[in-house]
Amino acid sequence: LQLIDNVYEAALDEGRWRSLAPQIAETFGSTSTTLQIQRIGDSSQILSMTDNVNTRINDYRAHYWQRDIWVERAVQLIGMSRVGSSRDMVSDTEFQETEFYRDWCRHLDVFYVVGAVFPSGPGELGVLGIHRPRSAGSYEEEDKYVVSRFLPHLQRALRIRDKLTQAAIQQSVSVDTLDRCDTAVLLVAADGLIIYANRHAEALLADSSSICQRNGRLTGVRETENARLSVLIREATRIAGAPISDGIMALRRLNQQPLSVLVAPFRMAWPGCPAAGAIVFVRDPNRSMSAIATLRALFHFTPTEARIAQALANGKTIAEIASFHRATLQTVRKQLKIIFAKTGTHRQAQCVAVILRSIATIARE
Repeated sequence: LQLIDNVYEAALDEGRWRSLAPQIAETFGSTSTTLQIQRIGDSSQILSMTDNVNTRINDYRAHYWQRDIWVERAVQLIGMSRVGSSRDMVSDTEFQETEFYRDWCRHLDVFYVVGAVFPSGPGELGVLGIHRPRSAGSYEEEDKYVVSRFLPHLQRALRIRDKLTQAAIQQSVSVDTLDRCDTAVLLVAADGLIIYANRHAEALLADSSSICQRNGRLTGVRETENARLSVLIREATRIAGAPISDGIMALRRLNQQPLSVLVAPFRMAWPGCPAAGAIVFVRDPNRSMSAIATLRALFHFTPTEARIAQALANGKTIAEIASFHRATLQTVRKQLKIIFAKTGTHRQAQCVAVILRSIATIARE
């Protein structure tokens, strides 16, 4: 029972898998254990192992996992998710003549095994091997029965681990994607409470020129715009009734172009959160793109060409570019022709469109 508790603890805490193999070996009166995930046609990931296996684990990863007769015979003769032992798969005489025994198991003082092979994910096999030396004798039916009582818990724990890993990956990808896009994104509740904001949204809130947070709630600086924003958020978070279309508005700023705002419904299913929320997208037309290195790599620009292309994408005129670089209009126009050729365009508007649709807008430098 203690081992089962520890297996489920490991499903929630990746660092606990390492100490699990010695506990498995001790629980089943053995000297050695490996718990691994074998990816078909790829490699073996050892989740947990006893110290004797650890001494030669690099050799196993490089070669012997492909020569593991126990895994091969378990799949062929015993079947998936069924517990078997050495005597079910191979005779002592045959086993001691295999490369797997002579060059691997013999050095670990391992001769008999009890365990199972089971599905653990797409294209993956989970492998539990519990071992002891030849002097201890082979595993009996009673040993197989006790291991079979443990196996379902191990499989369930590995499924939990896989789901949590996938959830963590999805969260990491989502957050990184939202932080790379040039749009401020906020997730809010019906009362405007901010649940999430990406880094561009945090920068806009810190600027406070047209949108801010008060007591943790998304708020427009001007009273009329704040009232409109609140209405759009409440409409987006309304659950009953017909599907709601996106709400759109603009937020004015002093001496700058207004921010464009889109409020869309978002249904939430997390414990402790309201059933419905709203995603608020905010675009800043004055936001500049900075991607000199990326533009050079994409289009083989020189440093000067990349700076001119970036300035074009940021809305600068040819005259402004010439003034900034202390160059003549004729010089800038010549460089523009080269930029057009390298981007496969013929006009300034085409060139800007190609740049803004490229990965230059999301690359980090």
